[in-house]
Amino acid sequence: MARPLVANRDLVRMFADGMDRAPRPCTYCNKCLVNALENPLGCYDETRYGSREEMVAEIMGVFRSA
Repeated sequence: MARPLVANRDLVRMFADGMDRAPRPCTYCNKCLVNALENPLGCYDETRYGSREEMVAEIMGVFRSA
């Protein structure tokens, strides 16, 4: 149930803004769960991103100050 929120941190805001679906929805691949034991929580499905670097930047983005 929480995987879509892991894949799209701003999902609640997207819905509040009137979107019916996230631009890059969760693919339910479970890679977030497999990586959760050793890596930061985030979406590890590279098909959702333009590059591996973009994926890593989004995952590591939770560590940047607002």
